[in-house]
Amino acid sequence: MKSKTDQIRAAWAGGDQIGALGIAARFFDRSDETLQLKRGMSAHNNPDFYRQLGEEPTQIVGKAIEALRQIIKGREDHFRRRPWRGAVRRLP
Repeated sequence: MKSKTDQIRAAWAGGDQIGALGIAARFFDRSDETLQLKRGMSAHNNPDFYRQLGEEPTQIVGKAIEALRQIIKGREDHFRRRPWRGAVRRLP
């Protein structure tokens, strides 16, 4: 079974940017990048809703795809597991 990171890279390399975005949008961390990816996928899936809000869904999706491109090319460690940000560390 492939990891999500491998699935994202395979979809991106195969030219399926929306598919790669859909996989990346399902990460559970709450980083700014992941929230942008989630919003982009939501705009792709619900374009009429975003038009009702007065926003252009194609621009939102384009920004999310560009963010994913930057993550894939620039920061490979983004997709690695991170400790939960609210975790309490015990002192020795």
